[in-house]
Amino acid sequence: MSTLPARLAPTTPDGFTARTVRRTWHVPHPRDAVWAWLTNPATFTDGQLPPYRVEFVAPSGRDGGFGEGVWTAHHGPGLLAAGRLGEHVAPGPGRTAYRDLVYGYGSYVGSLRLARPARLQVWADADGDDATEVRLQFDADVRDGLGLAWDAVMQTFWSGFGAALTTQVAAQIEGAPPTTWRGPAVRALAGAALATGLVLGFRR
Repeated sequence: MSTLPARLAPTTPDGFTARTVRRTWHVPHPRDAVWAWLTNPATFTDGQLPPYRVEFVAPSGRDGGFGEGVWTAHHGPGLLAAGRLGEHVAPGPGRTAYRDLVYGYGSYVGSLRLARPARLQVWADADGDDATEVRLQFDADVRDGLGLAWDAVMQTFWSGFGAALTTQVAAQIEGAPPTTWRGPAVRALAGAALATGLVLGFRR
């Protein structure tokens, strides 16, 4: 059981609404291979398009992996998603694999006035011998009135993640190096967020 709180940031601020995105994918690869990809720092650090970058730092100050308590930050224009890894349950017989990332105060998409990531959780269950069901839940506080736009942006962003689950896990099994999936998705996400933020600025 994690010793970290469910939130590192304050509760949903005035003028924002808590939004939850849930996605499920059926991946045609064994759970161990899928989980190895989901918990490999290289999946997220390698192939980032500059100036976007992902960092993992252990409490000791050295480069970290996916252990509980490791600090992480995904940053670039229009984006700062900084937090700490929480509970991590490895796959096992009759046991759902699970990983938790809790974002801290100051994390944002577009700007602090637009959207503030709060938590990202991922579960993985074996779906037969050679397939995996992956479930994801992403919580964020979003400016009032922008919920539908946020949901549309998240649909695009996480669709890229789901596609990568199939293609990149297959490449990993074959021993190929990781390639980027997040770069184009992040740029689309940040661009949409910034455009919406400009509109928001004129409205308020």
